[in-house]
Amino acid sequence: MGSPMNNVFLSLVTFTILLDSLVQGDLKVLNFTQKLDHSGLNDEMSNLTFQQRLLVDDSQWGGAGAPIFVLFGGENGQTFSPKEYGILGLSATEFKAMLVNIQHRFYGDSVPLGSIDLAMADERVRKFLATDQTLEDYLVIIQSLKANYSANNSPVIVVGMGYAGALAIWFRLKYPQITIGALASSTPLMYYGNSTPGDGYCSIVSKDFQDYDSQCYESIRKSKKLYDDIASQPDGLAHLSHIFNTCRPLQSADDITYLLAQVYSFTVQYDDVDQKELNTLCHFINNEGGSIQGYVSALYEAMEAGEGCFDGTFLEVNSPFEPPSNLTTAWAWQKCTELIFPIGCTDTTMLPAKPFDMNQFTKSCQKRFGIVPQPYTPISIFKARNIEESLIGFGGNIIFSNGLRDPYCSGGILKDLSKTIVAITAEKGNYAWDLYTLDYGYDPKWLKEKREEELKIFRHWINHFHHINMGHRFSCCAFIIYFLEVIILYLCT
Repeated sequence: MGSPMNNVFLSLVTFTILLDSLVQGDLKVLNFTQKLDHSGLNDEMSNLTFQQRLLVDDSQWGGAGAPIFVLFGGENGQTFSPKEYGILGLSATEFKAMLVNIQHRFYGDSVPLGSIDLAMADERVRKFLATDQTLEDYLVIIQSLKANYSANNSPVIVVGMGYAGALAIWFRLKYPQITIGALASSTPLMYYGNSTPGDGYCSIVSKDFQDYDSQCYESIRKSKKLYDDIASQPDGLAHLSHIFNTCRPLQSADDITYLLAQVYSFTVQYDDVDQKELNTLCHFINNEGGSIQGYVSALYEAMEAGEGCFDGTFLEVNSPFEPPSNLTTAWAWQKCTELIFPIGCTDTTMLPAKPFDMNQFTKSCQKRFGIVPQPYTPISIFKARNIEESLIGFGGNIIFSNGLRDPYCSGGILKDLSKTIVAITAEKGNYAWDLYTLDYGYDPKWLKEKREEELKIFRHWINHFHHINMGHRFSCCAFIIYFLEVIILYLCT
Protein backbone atom coordinates (compact mmCIF):
# COMPACT_ATOMS: atom_id res chain seq x y z
CA MET A 1 0.00 0.00 0.00
CA GLY A 2 1.43 3.42 -0.91
CA SER A 3 2.15 5.70 2.03
CA PRO A 4 -0.57 8.37 2.47
CA MET A 5 2.06 10.75 3.83
CA ASN A 6 4.11 10.40 0.66
CA ASN A 7 1.00 11.35 -1.30
CA VAL A 8 0.58 14.42 0.89
CA PHE A 9 4.09 15.74 0.30
CA LEU A 10 3.75 15.12 -3.42
CA SER A 11 0.47 17.04 -3.47
CA LEU A 12 1.34 20.10 -1.39
CA VAL A 13 1.68 22.25 -4.48
CA THR A 14 -1.22 20.78 -6.42
CA PHE A 15 -3.97 23.11 -5.21
CA THR A 16 -4.82 25.58 -7.94
CA ILE A 17 -7.43 28.30 -8.03
CA LEU A 18 -9.33 27.70 -11.24
CA LEU A 19 -10.13 31.24 -12.27
CA ASP A 20 -10.33 34.57 -10.51
CA SER A 21 -14.03 34.54 -11.34
CA LEU A 22 -14.40 31.35 -9.31
CA VAL A 23 -13.11 32.96 -6.15
CA GLN A 24 -16.63 33.97 -5.23
CA GLY A 25 -16.57 36.20 -2.19
CA ASP A 26 -15.34 34.03 0.66
CA LEU A 27 -15.43 30.85 -1.42
CA LYS A 28 -12.36 29.34 -3.10
CA VAL A 29 -13.06 26.91 -5.93
CA LEU A 30 -10.00 24.67 -6.20
CA ASN A 31 -8.66 21.75 -8.18
CA PHE A 32 -6.44 19.14 -6.56
CA THR A 33 -4.16 16.88 -8.56
CA GLN A 34 -5.21 13.47 -7.29
CA LYS A 35 -3.75 10.02 -7.95
CA LEU A 36 -6.12 7.65 -9.70
CA ASP A 37 -4.64 4.69 -7.82
CA HIS A 38 -3.51 5.13 -4.22
CA SER A 39 -2.43 1.52 -3.78
CA GLY A 40 0.69 1.71 -5.91
CA LEU A 41 0.05 -1.86 -7.04
CA ASN A 42 -0.83 -1.05 -10.64
CA ASP A 43 2.35 -0.03 -12.46
CA GLU A 44 0.43 0.71 -15.64
CA MET A 45 -1.72 3.33 -13.88
CA SER A 46 0.71 4.52 -11.21
CA ASN A 47 1.33 7.91 -12.80
CA LEU A 48 -2.22 8.65 -13.91
CA THR A 49 -3.87 11.59 -12.12
CA PHE A 50 -7.08 13.57 -12.38
CA GLN A 51 -8.30 16.94 -11.14
CA GLN A 52 -10.53 16.70 -8.08
CA ARG A 53 -12.79 19.65 -7.30
CA LEU A 54 -13.18 21.12 -3.83
CA LEU A 55 -14.59 24.29 -2.33
CA VAL A 56 -13.05 26.00 0.69
CA ASP A 57 -14.60 28.74 2.82
CA ASP A 58 -12.04 29.96 5.35
CA SER A 59 -13.69 33.33 6.00
CA GLN A 60 -14.76 32.35 9.52
CA TRP A 61 -11.73 30.23 10.33
CA GLY A 62 -9.94 31.08 13.56
CA GLY A 63 -6.52 29.92 12.39
CA ALA A 64 -4.29 27.14 13.65
CA GLY A 65 -6.15 25.06 16.21
CA ALA A 66 -9.62 26.08 15.02
CA PRO A 67 -11.74 23.23 13.61
CA ILE A 68 -12.17 22.15 10.01
CA PHE A 69 -15.55 20.75 8.92
CA VAL A 70 -15.32 18.63 5.78
CA LEU A 71 -18.39 17.73 3.73
CA PHE A 72 -17.84 14.57 1.68
CA GLY A 73 -19.35 14.53 -1.78
CA GLY A 74 -21.43 11.61 -2.98
CA GLU A 75 -22.94 10.35 -6.19
CA ASN A 76 -24.88 13.51 -7.11
CA GLY A 77 -21.71 15.33 -8.21
CA GLN A 78 -22.97 18.65 -6.89
CA THR A 79 -20.50 21.12 -5.43
CA PHE A 80 -22.23 23.94 -3.60
CA SER A 81 -20.71 26.24 -1.04
CA PRO A 82 -20.36 24.25 2.20
CA LYS A 83 -21.95 27.24 3.91
CA GLU A 84 -25.21 26.29 2.19
CA TYR A 85 -25.47 23.04 4.15
CA GLY A 86 -27.57 23.57 7.26
CA ILE A 87 -25.64 22.79 10.39
CA LEU A 88 -22.29 23.60 8.75
CA GLY A 89 -23.21 27.11 7.68
CA LEU A 90 -25.02 27.81 10.93
CA SER A 91 -22.15 26.69 13.15
CA ALA A 92 -19.13 28.11 11.30
CA THR A 93 -19.20 31.40 13.22
CA GLU A 94 -19.56 29.79 16.65
CA PHE A 95 -16.72 27.34 16.10
CA LYS A 96 -14.61 29.66 13.90
CA ALA A 97 -14.50 26.72 11.53
CA MET A 98 -13.10 26.30 8.06
CA LEU A 99 -15.68 24.69 5.76
CA VAL A 100 -14.64 22.34 2.96
CA ASN A 101 -16.70 20.50 0.35
CA ILE A 102 -14.88 17.75 -1.59
CA GLN A 103 -16.37 16.28 -4.75
CA HIS A 104 -16.39 12.49 -5.18
CA ARG A 105 -14.13 10.94 -7.83
CA PHE A 106 -15.84 10.14 -11.16
CA TYR A 107 -18.68 12.64 -10.47
CA GLY A 108 -19.27 16.25 -11.44
CA ASP A 109 -16.01 17.95 -12.41
CA SER A 110 -13.77 15.29 -10.81
CA VAL A 111 -13.61 12.83 -13.69
CA PRO A 112 -10.50 10.96 -14.91
CA LEU A 113 -9.59 11.30 -18.59
CA GLY A 114 -11.74 14.43 -18.73
CA SER A 115 -14.87 12.49 -19.68
CA ILE A 116 -17.11 10.16 -17.70
CA ASP A 117 -17.88 8.21 -20.88
CA LEU A 118 -14.19 7.62 -21.58
CA ALA A 119 -13.41 6.81 -17.95
CA MET A 120 -16.22 4.28 -17.55
CA ALA A 121 -15.58 2.68 -20.94
CA ASP A 122 -11.98 1.90 -19.96
CA GLU A 123 -11.84 -1.24 -17.80
CA ARG A 124 -8.39 -0.24 -16.50
CA VAL A 125 -9.74 3.10 -15.24
CA ARG A 126 -13.25 2.40 -13.99
CA LYS A 127 -12.07 -0.20 -11.47
CA PHE A 128 -10.67 2.71 -9.45
CA LEU A 129 -14.19 3.99 -8.81
CA ALA A 130 -14.24 2.28 -5.42
CA THR A 131 -14.88 3.27 -1.82
CA ASP A 132 -11.34 2.53 -0.62
CA GLN A 133 -9.86 4.79 -3.30
CA THR A 134 -12.41 7.48 -2.47
CA LEU A 135 -11.52 7.39 1.22
CA GLU A 136 -7.85 7.79 0.27
CA ASP A 137 -8.78 10.82 -1.86
CA TYR A 138 -10.36 12.48 1.13
CA LEU A 139 -7.43 11.56 3.38
CA VAL A 140 -4.83 13.07 1.05
CA ILE A 141 -6.81 16.27 0.53
CA ILE A 142 -7.47 16.78 4.25
CA GLN A 143 -3.84 16.24 5.16
CA SER A 144 -2.68 18.51 2.35
CA LEU A 145 -5.11 21.23 3.43
CA LYS A 146 -3.88 21.02 7.01
CA ALA A 147 -0.27 21.26 5.85
CA ASN A 148 -1.00 24.23 3.56
CA TYR A 149 -2.87 26.07 6.30
CA SER A 150 -0.39 25.12 9.07
CA ALA A 151 -3.36 23.50 10.77
CA ASN A 152 -1.88 20.27 12.09
CA ASN A 153 -3.46 20.93 15.50
CA SER A 154 -6.90 21.68 14.05
CA PRO A 155 -9.59 19.07 14.80
CA VAL A 156 -11.43 17.71 11.76
CA ILE A 157 -15.09 16.65 11.69
CA VAL A 158 -16.31 14.86 8.56
CA VAL A 159 -19.91 15.05 7.38
CA GLY A 160 -21.96 13.39 4.66
CA MET A 161 -25.51 12.61 3.61
CA GLY A 162 -26.82 9.37 2.14
CA TYR A 163 -23.99 7.37 0.58
CA ALA A 164 -21.54 10.17 1.43
CA GLY A 165 -22.58 9.75 5.06
CA ALA A 166 -21.45 6.14 4.85
CA LEU A 167 -18.11 7.40 3.52
CA ALA A 168 -17.85 9.73 6.53
CA ILE A 169 -18.46 6.79 8.88
CA TRP A 170 -15.96 4.53 7.13
CA PHE A 171 -13.43 7.36 7.12
CA ARG A 172 -13.82 7.78 10.88
CA LEU A 173 -13.38 4.02 11.37
CA LYS A 174 -10.38 3.75 9.08
CA TYR A 175 -8.57 6.97 10.02
CA PRO A 176 -9.48 7.81 13.63
CA GLN A 177 -6.21 9.74 13.98
CA ILE A 178 -7.30 12.17 11.23
CA THR A 179 -10.83 13.05 12.31
CA ILE A 180 -12.30 13.52 15.78
CA GLY A 181 -15.84 12.62 14.72
CA ALA A 182 -18.31 11.98 11.92
CA LEU A 183 -21.91 12.98 11.20
CA ALA A 184 -23.89 10.78 8.81
CA SER A 185 -27.22 12.27 7.79
CA SER A 186 -29.93 10.02 6.31
CA THR A 187 -27.43 7.25 5.66
CA PRO A 188 -29.02 3.83 5.00
CA LEU A 189 -25.97 2.04 6.34
CA MET A 190 -27.83 -1.24 6.87
CA TYR A 191 -28.32 -1.58 3.11
CA TYR A 192 -24.57 -2.01 2.75
CA GLY A 193 -24.44 -4.76 5.36
CA ASN A 194 -26.08 -8.11 5.81
CA SER A 195 -29.35 -6.72 7.17
CA THR A 196 -32.06 -6.20 4.56
CA PRO A 197 -35.03 -4.02 5.51
CA GLY A 198 -37.32 -5.67 2.94
CA ASP A 199 -40.03 -3.26 1.84
CA GLY A 200 -39.15 -0.68 4.50
CA TYR A 201 -38.52 2.10 1.97
CA CYS A 202 -41.91 1.66 0.29
CA SER A 203 -43.70 1.26 3.62
CA ILE A 204 -42.46 4.64 4.82
CA VAL A 205 -43.52 6.34 1.58
CA SER A 206 -46.99 4.86 2.05
CA LYS A 207 -47.17 5.80 5.72
CA ASP A 208 -46.21 9.41 4.97
CA PHE A 209 -49.03 9.74 2.45
CA GLN A 210 -51.54 7.94 4.66
CA ASP A 211 -50.70 10.06 7.71
CA TYR A 212 -50.88 13.28 5.72
CA ASP A 213 -54.00 12.68 3.60
CA SER A 214 -55.89 9.38 3.66
CA GLN A 215 -58.02 10.35 0.64
CA CYS A 216 -54.92 11.02 -1.45
CA TYR A 217 -53.38 7.77 -0.23
CA GLU A 218 -56.43 5.68 -1.20
CA SER A 219 -56.62 7.31 -4.63
CA ILE A 220 -53.01 6.43 -5.34
CA ARG A 221 -53.53 2.85 -4.16
CA LYS A 222 -56.37 2.41 -6.65
CA SER A 223 -54.72 4.26 -9.54
CA LYS A 224 -52.95 1.24 -11.04
CA LYS A 225 -56.31 -0.21 -12.10
CA LEU A 226 -57.09 3.10 -13.79
CA TYR A 227 -53.95 2.89 -15.95
CA ASP A 228 -54.47 -0.81 -16.67
CA ASP A 229 -58.05 -0.17 -17.83
CA ILE A 230 -56.94 2.56 -20.24
CA ALA A 231 -53.99 0.50 -21.53
CA SER A 232 -56.25 -2.50 -22.24
CA GLN A 233 -58.33 -0.50 -24.72
CA PRO A 234 -57.44 -0.25 -28.43
CA ASP A 235 -54.49 2.17 -28.75
CA GLY A 236 -54.66 2.51 -24.98
CA LEU A 237 -50.90 2.84 -24.47
CA ALA A 238 -50.69 5.49 -27.16
CA HIS A 239 -53.52 7.32 -25.41
CA LEU A 240 -51.71 7.12 -22.05
CA SER A 241 -48.52 8.38 -23.69
CA HIS A 242 -50.48 11.29 -25.14
CA ILE A 243 -52.24 12.12 -21.85
CA PHE A 244 -48.98 12.20 -19.90
CA ASN A 245 -47.13 13.75 -22.85
CA THR A 246 -44.18 11.41 -22.41
CA CYS A 247 -41.11 11.98 -24.58
CA ARG A 248 -40.92 8.24 -25.26
CA PRO A 249 -43.90 5.95 -25.99
CA LEU A 250 -45.00 3.87 -23.02
CA GLN A 251 -44.39 0.14 -23.44
CA SER A 252 -46.89 -0.94 -20.78
CA ALA A 253 -49.18 0.50 -18.13
CA ASP A 254 -46.50 -0.40 -15.60
CA ASP A 255 -44.25 2.25 -17.13
CA ILE A 256 -46.45 5.06 -15.88
CA THR A 257 -47.17 3.25 -12.61
CA TYR A 258 -43.47 2.98 -11.78
CA LEU A 259 -42.77 6.50 -13.01
CA LEU A 260 -45.38 7.93 -10.66
CA ALA A 261 -44.14 5.68 -7.85
CA GLN A 262 -40.79 7.42 -8.20
CA VAL A 263 -42.51 10.81 -8.07
CA TYR A 264 -44.31 9.86 -4.86
CA SER A 265 -41.06 8.59 -3.33
CA PHE A 266 -39.11 11.72 -4.27
CA THR A 267 -41.91 13.95 -2.97
CA VAL A 268 -41.73 12.33 0.45
CA GLN A 269 -37.96 12.04 0.56
CA TYR A 270 -37.12 15.63 -0.41
CA ASP A 271 -40.17 17.45 0.90
CA ASP A 272 -39.89 20.69 2.86
CA VAL A 273 -40.16 20.56 6.64
CA ASP A 274 -43.67 22.01 6.31
CA GLN A 275 -44.68 19.25 3.82
CA LYS A 276 -45.40 21.81 1.10
CA GLU A 277 -44.57 19.41 -1.77
CA LEU A 278 -46.77 16.66 -0.38
CA ASN A 279 -49.60 19.13 0.04
CA THR A 280 -49.28 20.33 -3.56
CA LEU A 281 -49.23 16.84 -5.03
CA CYS A 282 -52.25 15.66 -3.05
CA HIS A 283 -54.08 18.88 -3.87
CA PHE A 284 -54.02 18.06 -7.59
CA ILE A 285 -55.00 14.43 -7.07
CA ASN A 286 -57.89 15.23 -4.70
CA ASN A 287 -59.22 18.16 -6.73
CA GLU A 288 -59.62 15.94 -9.79
CA GLY A 289 -61.41 13.28 -7.78
CA GLY A 290 -58.77 10.65 -8.49
CA SER A 291 -59.19 11.05 -12.25
CA ILE A 292 -56.35 10.61 -14.72
CA GLN A 293 -55.98 14.39 -15.09
CA GLY A 294 -55.17 14.71 -11.40
CA TYR A 295 -52.18 12.41 -11.74
CA VAL A 296 -51.02 14.22 -14.87
CA SER A 297 -51.16 17.57 -13.08
CA ALA A 298 -49.46 16.14 -10.00
CA LEU A 299 -46.65 14.68 -12.11
CA TYR A 300 -45.95 17.89 -13.98
CA GLU A 301 -46.19 20.05 -10.87
CA ALA A 302 -43.93 17.77 -8.84
CA MET A 303 -41.26 17.63 -11.54
CA GLU A 304 -41.72 21.22 -12.78
CA ALA A 305 -41.91 19.79 -16.28
CA GLY A 306 -43.26 22.94 -17.91
CA GLU A 307 -44.88 22.78 -21.34
CA GLY A 308 -42.50 20.31 -22.99
CA CYS A 309 -42.84 16.54 -23.08
CA PHE A 310 -42.15 14.64 -19.89
CA ASP A 311 -38.77 12.95 -19.79
CA GLY A 312 -38.44 10.65 -16.80
CA THR A 313 -34.67 10.20 -17.19
CA PHE A 314 -33.82 12.10 -14.01
CA LEU A 315 -36.21 9.96 -12.02
CA GLU A 316 -34.97 6.75 -13.58
CA VAL A 317 -31.29 7.35 -12.90
CA ASN A 318 -31.92 8.46 -9.32
CA SER A 319 -34.60 5.99 -8.37
CA PRO A 320 -33.89 3.38 -5.69
CA PHE A 321 -35.98 0.93 -7.72
CA GLU A 322 -34.07 1.05 -11.00
CA PRO A 323 -31.73 -1.80 -12.03
CA PRO A 324 -28.11 -0.94 -12.92
CA SER A 325 -28.84 -1.14 -16.64
CA ASN A 326 -30.98 2.01 -16.39
CA LEU A 327 -28.74 4.08 -14.11
CA THR A 328 -26.00 6.58 -14.92
CA THR A 329 -22.82 4.65 -15.59
CA ALA A 330 -20.76 5.66 -12.54
CA TRP A 331 -23.51 5.06 -9.99
CA ALA A 332 -24.53 1.82 -11.71
CA TRP A 333 -20.93 0.62 -11.43
CA GLN A 334 -20.82 1.39 -7.72
CA LYS A 335 -24.11 -0.35 -7.11
CA CYS A 336 -22.91 -3.42 -8.98
CA THR A 337 -19.51 -3.61 -7.32
CA GLU A 338 -20.04 -2.57 -3.69
CA LEU A 339 -23.18 -0.62 -2.86
CA ILE A 340 -26.12 -2.94 -3.35
CA PHE A 341 -29.47 -1.43 -2.38
CA PRO A 342 -31.92 -4.29 -1.72
CA ILE A 343 -35.00 -2.07 -2.00
CA GLY A 344 -38.29 -3.60 -3.04
CA CYS A 345 -42.04 -3.15 -2.57
CA THR A 346 -44.73 -5.61 -1.58
CA ASP A 347 -48.45 -5.45 -2.26
CA THR A 348 -49.07 -4.13 1.27
CA THR A 349 -48.00 -0.59 0.29
CA MET A 350 -49.57 1.98 -2.01
CA LEU A 351 -46.69 1.53 -4.46
CA PRO A 352 -46.67 -1.23 -7.10
CA ALA A 353 -45.39 -4.58 -5.89
CA LYS A 354 -41.81 -5.01 -7.07
CA PRO A 355 -39.76 -7.18 -4.67
CA PHE A 356 -35.98 -6.95 -4.84
CA ASP A 357 -34.63 -9.84 -6.91
CA MET A 358 -30.91 -10.51 -6.41
CA ASN A 359 -30.78 -12.88 -9.37
CA GLN A 360 -32.27 -10.26 -11.69
CA PHE A 361 -29.97 -7.63 -10.21
CA THR A 362 -26.94 -9.83 -10.88
CA LYS A 363 -28.01 -10.44 -14.48
CA SER A 364 -28.36 -6.70 -15.01
CA CYS A 365 -24.82 -6.10 -13.69
CA GLN A 366 -23.43 -8.88 -15.85
CA LYS A 367 -25.14 -7.44 -18.91
CA ARG A 368 -23.92 -3.91 -18.21
CA PHE A 369 -20.37 -4.53 -16.98
CA GLY A 370 -19.67 -8.26 -17.19
CA ILE A 371 -19.27 -8.50 -13.41
CA VAL A 372 -20.98 -10.28 -10.52
CA PRO A 373 -21.97 -8.04 -7.57
CA GLN A 374 -19.98 -8.44 -4.37
CA PRO A 375 -22.37 -7.62 -1.51
CA TYR A 376 -21.17 -6.48 1.91
CA THR A 377 -17.78 -5.32 0.59
CA PRO A 378 -17.65 -2.32 2.99
CA ILE A 379 -18.00 -4.65 5.99
CA SER A 380 -15.12 -6.79 4.80
CA ILE A 381 -12.80 -3.79 5.05
CA PHE A 382 -13.08 -4.06 8.83
CA LYS A 383 -13.24 -7.87 8.94
CA ALA A 384 -16.53 -7.69 10.83
CA ARG A 385 -19.59 -9.92 10.56
CA ASN A 386 -22.09 -7.09 10.44
CA ILE A 387 -22.46 -3.32 10.51
CA GLU A 388 -23.01 -3.04 14.26
CA GLU A 389 -19.95 -5.13 15.02
CA SER A 390 -17.72 -2.99 12.83
CA LEU A 391 -19.07 0.20 14.42
CA ILE A 392 -18.82 -0.92 18.03
CA GLY A 393 -15.50 -2.68 17.52
CA PHE A 394 -13.75 0.10 15.64
CA GLY A 395 -15.71 3.30 16.11
CA GLY A 396 -16.59 6.13 18.40
CA ASN A 397 -17.62 9.79 18.10
CA ILE A 398 -20.23 9.08 15.43
CA ILE A 399 -23.65 10.69 14.96
CA PHE A 400 -26.36 9.05 12.89
CA SER A 401 -29.13 11.55 12.13
CA ASN A 402 -32.34 10.34 10.51
CA GLY A 403 -35.68 11.90 9.70
CA LEU A 404 -38.41 9.34 10.23
CA ARG A 405 -40.31 10.68 7.20
CA ASP A 406 -37.33 9.80 5.02
CA PRO A 407 -37.83 6.42 3.30
CA TYR A 408 -34.11 5.71 3.65
CA CYS A 409 -34.38 5.69 7.43
CA SER A 410 -35.61 2.10 6.95
CA GLY A 411 -31.95 1.22 6.48
CA GLY A 412 -30.60 3.68 9.03
CA ILE A 413 -29.14 3.36 12.52
CA LEU A 414 -32.02 4.57 14.71
CA LYS A 415 -30.75 3.79 18.20
CA ASP A 416 -27.58 4.48 20.16
CA LEU A 417 -24.99 1.74 19.80
CA SER A 418 -22.76 3.07 22.59
CA LYS A 419 -22.14 6.24 24.58
CA THR A 420 -20.14 7.66 21.68
CA ILE A 421 -22.09 6.21 18.74
CA VAL A 422 -25.42 8.00 18.97
CA ALA A 423 -28.58 8.23 16.91
CA ILE A 424 -30.58 11.45 16.61
CA THR A 425 -34.00 10.95 15.05
CA ALA A 426 -36.50 13.60 14.01
CA GLU A 427 -40.08 12.38 13.77
CA LYS A 428 -41.03 15.14 11.31
CA GLY A 429 -37.71 15.17 9.46
CA ASN A 430 -37.13 13.92 5.94
CA TYR A 431 -33.93 13.36 3.95
CA ALA A 432 -30.88 15.15 5.41
CA TRP A 433 -33.07 17.53 7.39
CA ASP A 434 -30.06 18.85 9.32
CA LEU A 435 -27.98 19.57 6.21
CA TYR A 436 -30.59 20.63 3.67
CA THR A 437 -32.25 23.20 5.91
CA LEU A 438 -30.95 26.62 6.93
CA ASP A 439 -32.53 28.62 9.72
CA TYR A 440 -33.99 31.73 8.10
CA GLY A 441 -35.91 32.59 11.24
CA TYR A 442 -38.92 30.36 10.65
CA ASP A 443 -37.55 26.87 11.28
CA PRO A 444 -39.92 24.88 13.51
CA LYS A 445 -38.99 24.37 17.15
CA TRP A 446 -38.30 20.64 16.73
CA LEU A 447 -35.75 21.33 14.00
CA LYS A 448 -33.86 23.86 16.10
CA GLU A 449 -33.84 21.49 19.08
CA LYS A 450 -32.55 18.55 17.04
CA ARG A 451 -29.90 20.69 15.41
CA GLU A 452 -28.80 21.88 18.86
CA GLU A 453 -28.37 18.24 19.94
CA GLU A 454 -25.84 17.79 17.15
CA LEU A 455 -24.04 21.04 17.96
CA LYS A 456 -23.77 20.03 21.61
CA ILE A 457 -21.96 16.86 20.55
CA PHE A 458 -19.70 18.84 18.21
CA ARG A 459 -18.76 21.11 21.13
CA HIS A 460 -17.93 18.12 23.29
CA TRP A 461 -15.71 16.56 20.61
CA ILE A 462 -13.82 19.80 19.99
CA ASN A 463 -13.39 20.67 23.67
CA HIS A 464 -12.19 17.15 24.43
CA PHE A 465 -9.68 17.33 21.58
CA HIS A 466 -8.23 20.60 22.86
CA HIS A 467 -8.18 19.30 26.44
CA ILE A 468 -6.19 16.23 25.39
CA ASN A 469 -3.84 18.31 23.24
CA MET A 470 -3.27 20.77 26.07
CA GLY A 471 -2.45 17.89 28.38
CA HIS A 472 0.08 16.57 25.90
CA ARG A 473 1.72 19.97 25.57
CA PHE A 474 1.95 20.38 29.35
CA SER A 475 3.43 16.87 29.63
CA CYS A 476 6.06 17.70 27.02
CA CYS A 477 6.91 20.99 28.74
CA ALA A 478 7.17 19.29 32.13
CA PHE A 479 9.49 16.67 30.69
CA ILE A 480 11.73 19.31 29.10
CA ILE A 481 11.91 21.29 32.34
CA TYR A 482 12.70 18.14 34.30
CA PHE A 483 15.39 17.18 31.77
CA LEU A 484 17.00 20.64 31.99
CA GLU A 485 16.95 20.51 35.79
CA VAL A 486 18.77 17.16 35.72
CA ILE A 487 21.44 18.57 33.38
CA ILE A 488 21.91 21.68 35.55
CA LEU A 489 22.24 19.57 38.70
CA TYR A 490 24.75 17.33 36.95
CA LEU A 491 26.83 20.27 35.77
CA CYS A 492 26.80 21.90 39.21
CA THR A 493 27.98 18.80 41.09
